[in-house]
Amino acid sequence: MTLFNCMPARRIASGFHPDPTICERPEGGYYMVNSSFEYFPGMPVLESEDGMHWHKIGDAMNRPSQFPYETMGNNQGIYAPTLRWHGGLYYLIVTNVNKGNMILTSADPHDGWSDPIWVEGWPGIDPSLFFDDDGTVYICGNEGGEPDENGEREPAGIYLSKIDVATGTVLTKRRRICGGITGSNPEGPHLYKRDGRYYLMWAEGGTESGHMENIARADDPFGPYEMYPGNPVITNRSTHLTLQAIGHCDCAHFDADRTLMVFHGTRNNDAYPAQGWLGREPYAVWFDWKDGWPAIADQSYDCALNGCGESLESDVAWITPSIDADGRFAVDGQPIPHADGTLADHNGATVTIRATTQDFALEHGPSMVGTRQTDFRCTFGATLVDARALRSGETGVAVYANAEHWLEIAVAAADEAADTVHVEARVHDAGLTAVVGTADVPAGKPIRLAVRGDESGYRFEADGVDLGFAPGKVLSFVHAGGFTGILMGVYAHGDGTVVYAGARYDV
Repeated sequence: MTLFNCMPARRIASGFHPDPTICERPEGGYYMVNSSFEYFPGMPVLESEDGMHWHKIGDAMNRPSQFPYETMGNNQGIYAPTLRWHGGLYYLIVTNVNKGNMILTSADPHDGWSDPIWVEGWPGIDPSLFFDDDGTVYICGNEGGEPDENGEREPAGIYLSKIDVATGTVLTKRRRICGGITGSNPEGPHLYKRDGRYYLMWAEGGTESGHMENIARADDPFGPYEMYPGNPVITNRSTHLTLQAIGHCDCAHFDADRTLMVFHGTRNNDAYPAQGWLGREPYAVWFDWKDGWPAIADQSYDCALNGCGESLESDVAWITPSIDADGRFAVDGQPIPHADGTLADHNGATVTIRATTQDFALEHGPSMVGTRQTDFRCTFGATLVDARALRSGETGVAVYANAEHWLEIAVAAADEAADTVHVEARVHDAGLTAVVGTADVPAGKPIRLAVRGDESGYRFEADGVDLGFAPGKVLSFVHAGGFTGILMGVYAHGDGTVVYAGARYDV
């Protein structure tokens, strides 16, 4: 891998929108859906006329009945959807790692999606559907992670079966059709057809620095498959490019002279070693064909570190870890997930939170609601209307990576007689807590809390008082682990109902 084989890629959505899948509409244009993991509403649906400029139209998973689970942890929930159109319906197959693989359908994604059709007898993650010309439908995915009845695990690789999509019934025995080229985490497979041949694309190397995308072809969907001599098709491994961990591709116009391809990757700053914490974001490129193969090989792509306002940096919406089953949050009077407005309007949103007696642990979902961080350079701020409305515990603004790694501006509960309330800016790092700044502000009046981010980390303020700085690397993938991204928002832990006015996210 060298830097002489690098081209620019267009970021098409900012903030964590990993595992992009696209589908061409019969009338032209495209839909895209992304993974959402433990966050709800989930599986954001975006629309585009040209494949390069996108806007959000909703969430495929916006009802609790679509998101069943008994317990929920970070990096669990919804993994790697695949979106396809056939016979007047859009089919969205996806893994809920807490429950199983499922199919949602929609005649029009603007109008919402069905409850799940559960796919029985199909283990593993990253399922994909392929509708062949003869009416046969195939399900494709990776190996199952759990041992079978004999205690044996399936070998790593890509597996294929026939399926009845109306019932979720797998019709044939699973067959391993590809073991990959390195044997490391073959996943995210998609099956296509071009000039009578079947093409299998899949990601490999793990979704971190070794991420890549490969392709192979065969005369039969079950193989044998011929590997592309130019594999990997794309990768940024072993480079110092801003864009890293690229892979997990999906395509439209696969049978045309030019093909639209989307993939995800992470943005990393220029520190040494480079750090990134915004999450995996989707990018789009077009490629040509030569001799029956994509005319790209070992291809690198790059992007600018910060956005220029053309990649949905301000098109942000309210989400929360896990389902807000208890109705703890309201935004401008609307419950989650019905609060679809953005946080970047002139006056900001009004957020009401009913506190619960827990911290950021995930037993019932942290009492936090916010938005994806979409650029390193950004500000999230909100005004706590009356700190004394919280009878016990604390409330404030948080920058949340997972239940072990987050930053916060915490306002402690105070009794009615108190003249001041205590505010602390803290860093939580795998069980260790560091206080980076404190202030005592007058009680009985609104308190403006703000977090300002840049490429190095975050600075905290309370009523204009500087509360210190925390390095972003505390939340980075290489330090905090995981593979979601950053949620910036407000929280309340304890007893009472608090109101935040003017909640705004700005880039």
